[in-house]
Amino acid sequence: MSAPSLTSTYLKLVLTTAFWGGTFIAGRYVAQQMPHFLAASGRFLIALIPLFLFTLTIGGGLTRLNKRQWLGTVLLGATGVFTYNTFFLGGLAHIPASRAALIVALSPIMTMLVMRVIAQERWTWLRVVGVLLSLTGVSMVITRGDYASAFSGAIGRGELYIFIAVAAWVAYTVIGRYTLAGMSAAAATTWSTLWGTLMLLVPASADLMSPALAWPDGWSWVAMAYLGVFGTAVAFFWYNQAVASIGPARATLFTNLVPVFAVVLSVLLLGERLVLASLVGGAMVIAGVILANRPGAVLPPRRG
Repeated sequence: MSAPSLTSTYLKLVLTTAFWGGTFIAGRYVAQQMPHFLAASGRFLIALIPLFLFTLTIGGGLTRLNKRQWLGTVLLGATGVFTYNTFFLGGLAHIPASRAALIVALSPIMTMLVMRVIAQERWTWLRVVGVLLSLTGVSMVITRGDYASAFSGAIGRGELYIFIAVAAWVAYTVIGRYTLAGMSAAAATTWSTLWGTLMLLVPASADLMSPALAWPDGWSWVAMAYLGVFGTAVAFFWYNQAVASIGPARATLFTNLVPVFAVVLSVLLLGERLVLASLVGGAMVIAGVILANRPGAVLPPRRG
């Protein structure tokens, strides 16, 4: 990849993480105003409009899918759209946006662990130490530095939901690496978003029939529009584009910027306060991922 192309890819990844940082703020608001299946469905129904327009005009069109691509895009929709957003918004209904963002910072390390098994990578001490440092950091965030709480039931539903969302996002990233071959990023994003939205509409229909359902206020619509256009249509397309060009391990490294943007925005816009253990743990997670991705952290594969 040429230097200008690489610079453009990195710039898009930074903007993508900024958009995703904002999704914690918008998601926190929406999750407290309406059922999360309905909120997630609204997000992706909105996202499908710019995705289809972009793909059909300048994105190369919606190519016919072969069997591998059908399976791949359905799996992407099931993991990155349905499962991730179900538990992402469900978690944000129970815990602050800044806390959720620091737990999501575990994504790169989880991706590395999965890729080590799949690609049989040979790690040096740099990556081992980085992984252990990040895992220690996320444990501090989850327990707020009180490790006894892990055994006393103080870790609640919100933390569990966000952790499941992390696992779903790791699956989305890895699956994308092996299923996007022969497809444009626009087509892959649009197809997977369509399948995931259809999956979300099934439980959302039950939310619509609830007698306790209230009509969303104006800010809920604004938040869902942001989630759909910037947090989904633009960000998913750029992220898939980066995964296809530089690989999941390098692309997911940029997601360390997501909690930075999310924490700053949650403090400025939501007035959230952070405990020291969360700040220290978040810094450990980011430092660990940086260490684990330094040159020499992975040895070349054995020959023969």
